[in-house]
Amino acid sequence: MVDSIMQINPVFPDYTRILMKKNMKTNWKMLTLAALLSAGTTAATAADNGYVSEYGDDAYFADTSEYFGGLYEDTASGDAAASVDQSDFVGDHAAEPQAVEPVAYVGDSHATYEQESYPQAEYQHDFGSGIVMDSDSYAYPSGDYGCSDGSCGDTYSASCRPQRSIACETNKWMTVEALLWFPQVRSSVPLVSTSATGTLPELDQGAQVAFGGNNAFGGELQAGFRVDGGFMLSDDFGVGGRFWMLGQASDSYAASGDGTNGSIGIPFYDTDLSTDAENAIRIAYADGIGAGDSDFAGSVSARSSFSVYAAEAYGRLRLLGGKGYRSDLIGGYSHFNIEDELSLNASTTQLEVGPGQGNRYSFSDNYTATNEFNGGQIGFLTSVGRGCWTLTALTKVHLGDMSQTFTNVGTRSLPSPAGVQQGGIFSPTNQTTITRNSFAFAPEANVKLGYQFRKNMRFTVGYSFLMWNDVLMAGDNLNRDINSSYLVGNANGVIQPPQRPAFQGLKTDSLFVHGIDLGCVFQF
Repeated sequence: MVDSIMQINPVFPDYTRILMKKNMKTNWKMLTLAALLSAGTTAATAADNGYVSEYGDDAYFADTSEYFGGLYEDTASGDAAASVDQSDFVGDHAAEPQAVEPVAYVGDSHATYEQESYPQAEYQHDFGSGIVMDSDSYAYPSGDYGCSDGSCGDTYSASCRPQRSIACETNKWMTVEALLWFPQVRSSVPLVSTSATGTLPELDQGAQVAFGGNNAFGGELQAGFRVDGGFMLSDDFGVGGRFWMLGQASDSYAASGDGTNGSIGIPFYDTDLSTDAENAIRIAYADGIGAGDSDFAGSVSARSSFSVYAAEAYGRLRLLGGKGYRSDLIGGYSHFNIEDELSLNASTTQLEVGPGQGNRYSFSDNYTATNEFNGGQIGFLTSVGRGCWTLTALTKVHLGDMSQTFTNVGTRSLPSPAGVQQGGIFSPTNQTTITRNSFAFAPEANVKLGYQFRKNMRFTVGYSFLMWNDVLMAGDNLNRDINSSYLVGNANGVIQPPQRPAFQGLKTDSLFVHGIDLGCVFQF
Protein backbone atom coordinates (compact mmCIF):
# COMPACT_ATOMS: atom_id res chain seq x y z
CA MET A 1 0.00 0.00 0.00
CA VAL A 2 2.85 2.36 0.93
CA ASP A 3 4.78 1.47 -2.23
CA SER A 4 1.79 2.34 -4.36
CA ILE A 5 1.43 5.71 -2.65
CA MET A 6 5.10 6.51 -3.20
CA GLN A 7 4.93 5.63 -6.94
CA ILE A 8 1.94 7.79 -7.74
CA ASN A 9 3.01 10.76 -5.51
CA PRO A 10 6.42 11.85 -6.87
CA VAL A 11 6.32 15.22 -5.03
CA PHE A 12 6.63 13.59 -1.63
CA PRO A 13 9.91 13.09 0.29
CA ASP A 14 13.34 12.50 -1.30
CA TYR A 15 13.26 8.73 -1.07
CA THR A 16 10.67 8.80 -3.90
CA ARG A 17 12.89 10.75 -6.38
CA ILE A 18 14.48 7.63 -7.80
CA LEU A 19 11.08 6.37 -8.85
CA MET A 20 10.17 9.79 -10.20
CA LYS A 21 13.28 9.92 -12.46
CA LYS A 22 12.44 6.55 -13.89
CA ASN A 23 8.93 7.67 -14.74
CA MET A 24 10.24 10.95 -16.20
CA LYS A 25 12.45 9.05 -18.71
CA THR A 26 9.47 7.11 -19.94
CA ASN A 27 7.43 10.30 -20.38
CA TRP A 28 10.16 11.97 -22.49
CA LYS A 29 10.10 9.08 -24.96
CA MET A 30 6.37 9.44 -25.36
CA LEU A 31 6.70 13.18 -25.85
CA THR A 32 9.32 12.66 -28.54
CA LEU A 33 7.07 10.20 -30.41
CA ALA A 34 4.14 12.62 -30.17
CA ALA A 35 6.29 15.42 -31.59
CA LEU A 36 7.28 13.29 -34.57
CA LEU A 37 3.68 12.36 -35.30
CA SER A 38 2.64 15.98 -35.01
CA ALA A 39 5.36 17.06 -37.45
CA GLY A 40 4.29 14.39 -39.98
CA THR A 41 0.67 15.42 -39.71
CA THR A 42 1.59 19.06 -40.26
CA ALA A 43 3.65 18.21 -43.38
CA ALA A 44 0.84 16.10 -44.85
CA THR A 45 -1.64 18.89 -44.23
CA ALA A 46 0.64 21.42 -45.91
CA ALA A 47 1.09 19.16 -48.95
CA ASP A 48 -2.63 18.59 -49.21
CA ASN A 49 -3.23 22.34 -49.32
CA GLY A 50 -1.58 22.38 -52.77
CA TYR A 51 -4.36 20.28 -54.27
CA VAL A 52 -7.21 22.20 -55.90
CA SER A 53 -10.23 19.97 -55.55
CA GLU A 54 -12.34 21.59 -58.24
CA TYR A 55 -10.11 20.26 -61.02
CA GLY A 56 -10.39 16.60 -59.99
CA ASP A 57 -7.94 13.75 -60.44
CA ASP A 58 -7.40 14.41 -64.14
CA ALA A 59 -5.67 17.67 -63.37
CA TYR A 60 -3.45 15.96 -60.85
CA PHE A 61 -2.34 13.13 -63.07
CA ALA A 62 -1.82 15.45 -66.03
CA ASP A 63 -3.07 12.98 -68.67
CA THR A 64 -6.19 14.99 -69.36
CA SER A 65 -5.21 18.35 -67.94
CA GLU A 66 -7.56 21.18 -68.70
CA TYR A 67 -5.48 24.04 -67.27
CA PHE A 68 -4.96 26.99 -69.57
CA GLY A 69 -1.71 28.68 -68.65
CA GLY A 70 -2.05 31.15 -71.50
CA LEU A 71 -5.06 32.72 -69.81
CA TYR A 72 -2.84 34.22 -67.09
CA GLU A 73 0.23 35.02 -69.17
CA ASP A 74 2.38 33.82 -66.30
CA THR A 75 5.55 33.12 -68.20
CA ALA A 76 7.77 33.25 -65.12
CA SER A 77 8.13 30.28 -62.87
CA GLY A 78 8.92 30.38 -59.19
CA ASP A 79 11.75 28.60 -57.53
CA ALA A 80 11.02 25.52 -55.54
CA ALA A 81 10.56 26.29 -51.81
CA ALA A 82 13.62 25.46 -49.75
CA SER A 83 13.29 23.31 -46.67
CA VAL A 84 13.48 25.10 -43.32
CA ASP A 85 13.95 23.97 -39.79
CA GLN A 86 10.97 23.59 -37.57
CA SER A 87 12.23 26.33 -35.30
CA ASP A 88 12.10 28.83 -38.17
CA PHE A 89 8.33 28.60 -38.23
CA VAL A 90 8.17 30.23 -34.80
CA GLY A 91 8.88 33.92 -34.46
CA ASP A 92 7.73 37.16 -33.00
CA HIS A 93 7.09 38.89 -36.31
CA ALA A 94 3.56 39.19 -37.71
CA ALA A 95 2.50 37.34 -40.87
CA GLU A 96 2.85 39.45 -44.03
CA PRO A 97 0.13 39.02 -46.67
CA GLN A 98 1.38 38.25 -50.19
CA ALA A 99 -0.32 38.18 -53.58
CA VAL A 100 -0.93 34.71 -54.97
CA GLU A 101 0.31 34.23 -58.52
CA PRO A 102 -1.98 32.05 -60.65
CA VAL A 103 -0.14 28.96 -61.76
CA ALA A 104 -1.03 26.80 -64.74
CA TYR A 105 -0.76 23.11 -64.16
CA VAL A 106 2.57 21.74 -65.26
CA GLY A 107 2.55 18.12 -64.23
CA ASP A 108 4.18 15.99 -61.62
CA SER A 109 7.52 16.86 -60.01
CA HIS A 110 9.07 19.28 -62.49
CA ALA A 111 12.17 19.71 -60.37
CA THR A 112 13.28 16.14 -60.96
CA TYR A 113 11.89 15.38 -64.45
CA GLU A 114 14.78 14.03 -66.49
CA GLN A 115 13.11 12.14 -69.36
CA GLU A 116 14.91 12.88 -72.64
CA SER A 117 12.07 12.29 -75.12
CA TYR A 118 8.62 13.78 -75.25
CA PRO A 119 6.27 11.73 -73.01
CA GLN A 120 3.91 9.52 -74.98
CA ALA A 121 1.18 9.99 -72.43
CA GLU A 122 0.42 13.38 -73.98
CA TYR A 123 -0.90 11.52 -77.05
CA GLN A 124 -3.45 9.49 -75.17
CA HIS A 125 -6.39 11.38 -76.62
CA ASP A 126 -8.47 10.03 -79.44
CA PHE A 127 -10.55 11.20 -82.29
CA GLY A 128 -12.72 8.80 -84.24
CA SER A 129 -12.79 11.13 -87.18
CA GLY A 130 -10.36 13.50 -85.52
CA ILE A 131 -11.92 14.36 -82.13
CA VAL A 132 -10.21 14.14 -78.77
CA MET A 133 -11.76 11.75 -76.30
CA ASP A 134 -11.55 13.65 -73.05
CA SER A 135 -11.41 17.31 -73.95
CA ASP A 136 -11.39 19.74 -76.81
CA SER A 137 -7.91 20.84 -75.79
CA TYR A 138 -4.54 19.22 -75.23
CA ALA A 139 -2.04 20.40 -72.63
CA TYR A 140 1.49 20.42 -74.05
CA PRO A 141 4.75 21.79 -72.71
CA SER A 142 5.94 24.89 -74.48
CA GLY A 143 8.54 24.35 -77.15
CA ASP A 144 8.43 22.36 -80.37
CA TYR A 145 5.64 20.12 -79.17
CA GLY A 146 3.40 22.91 -77.93
CA CYS A 147 1.47 25.76 -79.48
CA SER A 148 4.18 28.34 -78.78
CA ASP A 149 7.38 28.92 -80.70
CA GLY A 150 9.69 28.14 -77.80
CA SER A 151 13.27 27.09 -78.24
CA CYS A 152 13.27 23.77 -76.44
CA GLY A 153 13.56 21.79 -79.66
CA ASP A 154 12.28 18.27 -80.10
CA THR A 155 13.19 16.95 -76.67
CA TYR A 156 11.86 17.36 -73.19
CA SER A 157 15.26 17.33 -71.55
CA ALA A 158 16.34 18.53 -68.15
CA SER A 159 18.43 21.31 -69.73
CA CYS A 160 15.34 22.94 -71.19
CA ARG A 161 12.61 22.17 -68.71
CA PRO A 162 9.38 24.19 -69.21
CA GLN A 163 7.69 25.53 -66.12
CA ARG A 164 4.25 26.20 -67.61
CA SER A 165 1.85 24.31 -69.87
CA ILE A 166 -0.12 25.86 -72.70
CA ALA A 167 -3.37 24.57 -74.17
CA CYS A 168 -3.78 23.72 -77.86
CA GLU A 169 -7.29 24.05 -79.27
CA THR A 170 -8.24 20.85 -81.09
CA ASN A 171 -11.92 21.21 -81.82
CA LYS A 172 -11.63 20.73 -85.60
CA TRP A 173 -10.53 17.75 -87.65
CA MET A 174 -9.96 16.63 -91.21
CA THR A 175 -9.33 13.10 -92.47
CA VAL A 176 -7.95 12.32 -95.94
CA GLU A 177 -7.84 8.69 -97.03
CA ALA A 178 -6.88 6.68 -100.08
CA LEU A 179 -9.36 3.87 -100.74
CA LEU A 180 -8.15 0.57 -102.16
CA TRP A 181 -11.50 -1.13 -102.54
CA PHE A 182 -12.90 -4.08 -104.43
CA PRO A 183 -16.50 -3.92 -105.73
CA GLN A 184 -18.57 -7.04 -105.94
CA VAL A 185 -18.42 -8.86 -109.27
CA ARG A 186 -21.28 -8.17 -111.71
CA SER A 187 -22.94 -10.33 -114.35
CA SER A 188 -24.79 -10.02 -117.64
CA VAL A 189 -26.00 -12.23 -120.44
CA PRO A 190 -23.21 -13.53 -122.73
CA LEU A 191 -22.43 -10.68 -125.14
CA VAL A 192 -19.63 -12.04 -127.34
CA SER A 193 -18.68 -15.64 -128.14
CA THR A 194 -15.78 -17.19 -130.04
CA SER A 195 -15.10 -20.61 -131.51
CA ALA A 196 -12.67 -22.39 -133.82
CA THR A 197 -12.51 -21.69 -137.54
CA GLY A 198 -15.45 -23.21 -139.40
CA THR A 199 -17.46 -23.68 -136.18
CA LEU A 200 -20.57 -21.60 -135.56
CA PRO A 201 -20.14 -19.25 -132.55
CA GLU A 202 -23.20 -20.72 -130.81
CA LEU A 203 -23.08 -21.76 -127.17
CA ASP A 204 -24.53 -25.22 -127.85
CA GLN A 205 -21.79 -25.78 -130.46
CA GLY A 206 -19.01 -25.45 -127.95
CA ALA A 207 -18.39 -21.71 -128.34
CA GLN A 208 -16.70 -19.88 -125.48
CA VAL A 209 -18.05 -16.70 -123.90
CA ALA A 210 -15.48 -13.97 -124.63
CA PHE A 211 -17.28 -11.09 -122.91
CA GLY A 212 -20.19 -11.05 -120.50
CA GLY A 213 -21.72 -13.95 -118.61
CA ASN A 214 -21.78 -14.78 -114.91
CA ASN A 215 -19.36 -12.85 -112.68
CA ALA A 216 -17.87 -11.23 -115.76
CA PHE A 217 -17.19 -7.69 -114.55
CA GLY A 218 -15.59 -6.07 -111.54
CA GLY A 219 -13.99 -7.79 -108.58
CA GLU A 220 -10.66 -6.02 -109.17
CA LEU A 221 -8.99 -3.17 -107.33
CA GLN A 222 -10.81 0.13 -107.76
CA ALA A 223 -9.00 3.10 -106.21
CA GLY A 224 -10.70 6.17 -104.76
CA PHE A 225 -10.54 8.68 -101.95
CA ARG A 226 -12.49 9.77 -98.86
CA VAL A 227 -12.52 13.13 -97.08
CA ASP A 228 -14.07 13.67 -93.65
CA GLY A 229 -14.08 16.92 -91.69
CA GLY A 230 -15.95 18.81 -89.00
CA PHE A 231 -15.76 20.62 -85.69
CA MET A 232 -16.98 20.21 -82.13
CA LEU A 233 -19.59 22.65 -80.86
CA SER A 234 -18.92 21.45 -77.31
CA ASP A 235 -17.05 18.67 -75.56
CA ASP A 236 -19.97 16.32 -76.18
CA PHE A 237 -21.47 17.36 -79.53
CA GLY A 238 -20.02 17.98 -82.97
CA VAL A 239 -21.02 18.15 -86.63
CA GLY A 240 -19.20 16.90 -89.71
CA GLY A 241 -19.41 15.89 -93.32
CA ARG A 242 -17.94 13.15 -95.45
CA PHE A 243 -17.47 12.61 -99.18
CA TRP A 244 -16.00 9.61 -100.91
CA MET A 245 -15.89 8.13 -104.38
CA LEU A 246 -14.35 5.30 -106.34
CA GLY A 247 -12.78 5.89 -109.72
CA GLN A 248 -14.70 4.50 -112.66
CA ALA A 249 -13.95 0.83 -113.25
CA SER A 250 -14.36 -0.55 -116.75
CA ASP A 251 -14.05 -3.82 -118.64
CA SER A 252 -13.90 -3.83 -122.41
CA TYR A 253 -13.53 -6.16 -125.36
CA ALA A 254 -12.90 -5.62 -129.07
CA ALA A 255 -12.33 -8.08 -131.92
CA SER A 256 -12.56 -8.24 -135.69
CA GLY A 257 -11.93 -10.77 -138.44
CA ASP A 258 -13.22 -12.66 -141.45
CA GLY A 259 -13.52 -16.09 -139.87
CA THR A 260 -10.26 -17.51 -141.16
CA ASN A 261 -8.63 -17.20 -137.73
CA GLY A 262 -11.67 -18.18 -135.72
CA SER A 263 -15.36 -17.42 -135.47
CA ILE A 264 -16.83 -14.44 -133.62
CA GLY A 265 -20.50 -13.97 -132.83
CA ILE A 266 -23.16 -12.52 -130.54
CA PRO A 267 -24.99 -15.46 -128.95
CA PHE A 268 -28.72 -15.49 -128.10
CA TYR A 269 -31.60 -17.90 -127.74
CA ASP A 270 -33.73 -17.79 -130.89
CA THR A 271 -37.47 -17.85 -130.12
CA ASP A 272 -38.46 -18.03 -133.79
CA LEU A 273 -40.88 -20.93 -134.18
CA SER A 274 -38.78 -22.50 -136.91
CA THR A 275 -35.63 -22.39 -134.76
CA ASP A 276 -36.34 -22.37 -131.00
CA ALA A 277 -32.71 -23.06 -130.13
CA GLU A 278 -29.37 -21.40 -129.53
CA ASN A 279 -28.29 -19.09 -132.31
CA ALA A 280 -25.75 -16.31 -132.92
CA ILE A 281 -25.29 -13.23 -135.07
CA ARG A 282 -22.20 -14.03 -137.15
CA ILE A 283 -19.65 -11.27 -136.96
CA ALA A 284 -16.70 -13.22 -138.37
CA TYR A 285 -17.28 -16.65 -139.86
CA ALA A 286 -16.06 -18.80 -142.77
CA ASP A 287 -17.55 -22.21 -143.45
CA GLY A 288 -14.88 -23.14 -146.00
CA ILE A 289 -17.38 -24.34 -148.60
CA GLY A 290 -16.91 -21.45 -151.03
CA ALA A 291 -20.47 -20.74 -152.15
CA GLY A 292 -23.58 -19.72 -150.19
CA ASP A 293 -24.54 -17.01 -147.71
CA SER A 294 -22.61 -18.06 -144.60
CA ASP A 295 -19.29 -16.17 -144.73
CA PHE A 296 -19.08 -12.85 -142.85
CA ALA A 297 -16.39 -10.35 -141.91
CA GLY A 298 -16.84 -7.67 -139.29
CA SER A 299 -15.99 -6.28 -135.86
CA VAL A 300 -17.50 -6.07 -132.42
CA SER A 301 -16.77 -3.98 -129.31
CA ALA A 302 -18.30 -4.10 -125.85
CA ARG A 303 -17.74 -2.18 -122.65
CA SER A 304 -18.96 -2.26 -119.04
CA SER A 305 -18.34 0.52 -116.49
CA PHE A 306 -19.18 1.03 -112.84
CA SER A 307 -18.90 4.09 -110.56
CA VAL A 308 -20.08 5.07 -107.09
CA TYR A 309 -19.85 8.13 -104.86
CA ALA A 310 -21.35 9.22 -101.55
CA ALA A 311 -21.94 12.40 -99.55
CA GLU A 312 -22.93 12.57 -95.89
CA ALA A 313 -23.71 15.19 -93.25
CA TYR A 314 -23.85 14.02 -89.64
CA GLY A 315 -23.87 14.95 -86.00
CA ARG A 316 -22.10 13.10 -83.20
CA LEU A 317 -23.08 12.98 -79.54
CA ARG A 318 -20.85 11.51 -76.83
CA LEU A 319 -22.53 8.66 -74.99
CA LEU A 320 -19.58 7.33 -72.99
CA GLY A 321 -16.10 8.61 -72.32
CA GLY A 322 -13.17 8.33 -69.99
CA LYS A 323 -9.43 8.03 -69.84
CA GLY A 324 -8.44 6.38 -73.12
CA TYR A 325 -11.85 5.71 -74.65
CA ARG A 326 -14.88 7.45 -76.10
CA SER A 327 -18.14 6.27 -77.72
CA ASP A 328 -20.34 8.55 -79.84
CA LEU A 329 -23.82 8.24 -81.31
CA ILE A 330 -23.80 9.10 -85.03
CA GLY A 331 -26.84 10.38 -86.93
CA GLY A 332 -27.43 12.36 -90.10
CA TYR A 333 -28.14 12.41 -93.85
CA SER A 334 -26.77 10.04 -96.51
CA HIS A 335 -26.65 10.19 -100.30
CA PHE A 336 -25.30 7.48 -102.60
CA ASN A 337 -25.06 7.38 -106.38
CA ILE A 338 -24.35 4.06 -108.09
CA GLU A 339 -24.17 3.88 -111.88
CA ASP A 340 -23.66 0.85 -114.09
CA GLU A 341 -23.31 1.12 -117.87
CA LEU A 342 -23.09 -1.46 -120.62
CA SER A 343 -22.64 -0.98 -124.37
CA LEU A 344 -22.41 -3.28 -127.38
CA ASN A 345 -21.63 -2.26 -130.97
CA ALA A 346 -21.17 -4.59 -133.93
CA SER A 347 -21.13 -4.54 -137.71
CA THR A 348 -20.76 -7.35 -140.24
CA THR A 349 -20.82 -7.76 -144.03
CA GLN A 350 -21.70 -10.86 -146.03
CA LEU A 351 -18.72 -11.96 -148.15
CA GLU A 352 -19.63 -15.21 -149.80
CA VAL A 353 -21.02 -15.15 -153.30
CA GLY A 354 -24.79 -15.51 -153.21
CA PRO A 355 -28.06 -13.62 -153.05
CA GLY A 356 -26.99 -11.59 -150.00
CA GLN A 357 -23.43 -10.81 -151.01
CA GLY A 358 -22.44 -7.34 -149.82
CA ASN A 359 -25.30 -7.00 -147.35
CA ARG A 360 -24.24 -5.02 -144.30
CA TYR A 361 -25.71 -5.26 -140.79
CA SER A 362 -24.93 -2.99 -137.84
CA PHE A 363 -26.17 -2.99 -134.26
CA SER A 364 -25.85 -0.61 -131.33
CA ASP A 365 -27.03 -1.21 -127.77
CA ASN A 366 -26.45 1.11 -124.79
CA TYR A 367 -27.79 0.47 -121.28
CA THR A 368 -27.55 2.62 -118.17
CA ALA A 369 -28.73 1.73 -114.67
CA THR A 370 -28.71 4.57 -112.12
CA ASN A 371 -29.36 4.24 -108.38
CA GLU A 372 -29.78 7.31 -106.16
CA PHE A 373 -30.19 6.79 -102.43
CA ASN A 374 -31.42 9.54 -100.11
CA GLY A 375 -32.03 8.79 -96.46
CA GLY A 376 -30.76 8.88 -92.92
CA GLN A 377 -28.02 7.16 -91.00
CA ILE A 378 -27.60 6.05 -87.41
CA GLY A 379 -24.73 4.26 -85.72
CA PHE A 380 -21.87 4.34 -83.25
CA LEU A 381 -18.26 5.48 -83.33
CA THR A 382 -16.02 4.04 -80.61
CA SER A 383 -12.34 4.79 -80.01
CA VAL A 384 -9.86 3.21 -77.60
CA GLY A 385 -6.37 4.66 -77.15
CA ARG A 386 -3.18 3.54 -75.50
CA GLY A 387 -0.01 5.56 -75.82
CA CYS A 388 0.44 6.62 -79.44
CA TRP A 389 -1.96 3.95 -80.75
CA THR A 390 -5.70 4.24 -81.25
CA LEU A 391 -8.25 1.66 -82.39
CA THR A 392 -11.47 3.05 -83.86
CA ALA A 393 -14.63 1.15 -84.85
CA LEU A 394 -17.49 2.67 -86.87
CA THR A 395 -20.76 0.77 -87.31
CA LYS A 396 -23.88 2.33 -88.80
CA VAL A 397 -26.81 1.69 -91.11
CA HIS A 398 -28.25 3.93 -93.83
CA LEU A 399 -32.05 3.81 -94.26
CA GLY A 400 -34.04 5.56 -96.97
CA ASP A 401 -35.40 5.68 -100.51
CA MET A 402 -33.60 4.19 -103.51
CA SER A 403 -34.64 5.82 -106.79
CA GLN A 404 -33.72 3.63 -109.76
CA THR A 405 -33.72 4.42 -113.48
CA PHE A 406 -33.02 2.01 -116.33
CA THR A 407 -32.42 3.43 -119.79
CA ASN A 408 -31.72 1.53 -122.99
CA VAL A 409 -31.01 3.05 -126.37
CA GLY A 410 -30.72 0.76 -129.37
CA THR A 411 -30.68 0.91 -133.15
CA ARG A 412 -29.94 -1.51 -135.97
CA SER A 413 -29.34 -1.02 -139.64
CA LEU A 414 -30.45 -3.79 -142.03
CA PRO A 415 -30.25 -4.28 -145.78
CA SER A 416 -32.97 -2.75 -147.93
CA PRO A 417 -35.92 -2.70 -147.78
CA ALA A 418 -35.81 -2.89 -143.96
CA GLY A 419 -33.31 -0.05 -143.49
CA VAL A 420 -32.81 1.52 -140.05
CA GLN A 421 -34.95 -0.02 -137.32
CA GLN A 422 -35.72 0.92 -133.75
CA GLY A 423 -34.11 -1.21 -131.10
CA GLY A 424 -30.81 -3.01 -130.98
CA ILE A 425 -30.07 -6.64 -130.27
CA PHE A 426 -31.12 -6.85 -126.62
CA SER A 427 -33.06 -3.58 -126.47
CA PRO A 428 -36.63 -3.94 -127.83
CA THR A 429 -37.14 -0.32 -128.86
CA ASN A 430 -35.17 2.75 -129.89
CA GLN A 431 -35.19 4.20 -126.36
CA THR A 432 -36.80 3.09 -123.14
CA THR A 433 -36.64 4.72 -119.71
CA ILE A 434 -38.09 2.90 -116.72
CA THR A 435 -38.07 4.21 -113.15
CA ARG A 436 -38.97 2.78 -109.79
CA ASN A 437 -38.57 3.64 -106.10
CA SER A 438 -38.04 1.26 -103.22
CA PHE A 439 -37.06 1.29 -99.57
CA ALA A 440 -33.43 0.30 -99.11
CA PHE A 441 -30.89 -0.05 -96.34
CA ALA A 442 -27.11 -0.14 -96.36
CA PRO A 443 -25.09 -1.42 -93.37
CA GLU A 444 -21.56 -0.04 -93.06
CA ALA A 445 -18.60 -1.03 -90.90
CA ASN A 446 -15.09 0.33 -90.54
CA VAL A 447 -12.21 -0.67 -88.28
CA LYS A 448 -9.16 1.57 -88.15
CA LEU A 449 -5.80 1.51 -86.37
CA GLY A 450 -4.05 4.86 -85.95
CA TYR A 451 -0.59 5.96 -84.85
CA GLN A 452 -0.03 9.47 -83.46
CA PHE A 453 2.92 10.74 -85.50
CA ARG A 454 2.75 14.33 -84.26
CA LYS A 455 0.56 16.17 -81.79
CA ASN A 456 -1.87 17.11 -84.59
CA MET A 457 -1.26 14.32 -87.10
CA ARG A 458 -2.20 10.66 -87.09
CA PHE A 459 -1.57 7.95 -89.70
CA THR A 460 -4.29 5.32 -90.06
CA VAL A 461 -4.86 2.00 -91.78
CA GLY A 462 -8.25 0.34 -91.79
CA TYR A 463 -10.78 -1.92 -93.43
CA SER A 464 -14.22 -0.85 -94.70
CA PHE A 465 -17.31 -2.78 -95.75
CA LEU A 466 -20.50 -1.31 -97.22
CA MET A 467 -23.48 -3.15 -98.73
CA TRP A 468 -26.73 -2.01 -100.36
CA ASN A 469 -29.61 -4.48 -100.32
CA ASP A 470 -31.44 -3.27 -103.46
CA VAL A 471 -29.39 -2.13 -106.48
CA LEU A 472 -30.33 -2.00 -110.17
CA MET A 473 -27.59 -3.22 -112.52
CA ALA A 474 -27.57 -3.01 -116.32
CA GLY A 475 -26.38 -6.53 -117.01
CA ASP A 476 -29.14 -8.09 -114.91
CA ASN A 477 -31.85 -6.56 -117.11
CA LEU A 478 -30.94 -7.90 -120.55
CA ASN A 479 -33.20 -10.53 -122.11
CA ARG A 480 -31.42 -12.92 -124.48
CA ASP A 481 -34.65 -14.51 -125.76
CA ILE A 482 -34.76 -12.95 -129.23
CA ASN A 483 -36.88 -13.55 -132.32
CA SER A 484 -34.34 -13.68 -135.17
CA SER A 485 -37.02 -12.93 -137.80
CA TYR A 486 -37.89 -9.74 -135.95
CA LEU A 487 -34.21 -8.93 -135.40
CA VAL A 488 -32.85 -9.22 -138.98
CA GLY A 489 -35.94 -10.03 -141.05
CA ASN A 490 -36.83 -13.09 -143.05
CA ALA A 491 -35.27 -14.23 -146.31
CA ASN A 492 -36.94 -11.31 -148.06
CA GLY A 493 -35.79 -8.78 -145.41
CA VAL A 494 -39.25 -8.40 -143.91
CA ILE A 495 -39.55 -7.92 -140.13
CA GLN A 496 -41.91 -10.45 -138.64
CA PRO A 497 -43.47 -10.34 -135.16
CA PRO A 498 -43.73 -11.33 -132.37
CA GLN A 499 -41.36 -8.72 -131.04
CA ARG A 500 -38.55 -10.12 -129.00
CA PRO A 501 -36.92 -9.44 -126.62
CA ALA A 502 -39.82 -8.38 -124.43
CA PHE A 503 -39.61 -6.32 -121.25
CA GLN A 504 -39.96 -8.52 -118.16
CA GLY A 505 -39.70 -5.92 -115.40
CA LEU A 506 -36.70 -4.55 -113.57
CA LYS A 507 -34.50 -6.94 -111.64
CA THR A 508 -32.46 -5.83 -108.63
CA ASP A 509 -29.99 -7.48 -106.29
CA SER A 510 -27.62 -6.63 -103.45
CA LEU A 511 -24.21 -5.09 -104.02
CA PHE A 512 -21.22 -4.55 -101.74
CA VAL A 513 -17.82 -2.86 -101.80
CA HIS A 514 -14.96 -3.47 -99.38
CA GLY A 515 -11.27 -2.87 -99.04
CA ILE A 516 -8.33 -1.16 -97.35
CA ASP A 517 -8.16 2.50 -96.25
CA LEU A 518 -4.88 4.39 -95.88
CA GLY A 519 -5.17 7.86 -94.42
CA CYS A 520 -4.02 10.74 -92.31
CA VAL A 521 -5.98 12.69 -89.68
CA PHE A 522 -5.22 16.33 -88.96
CA GLN A 523 -6.33 18.25 -85.88
CA PHE A 524 -6.37 22.00 -85.60
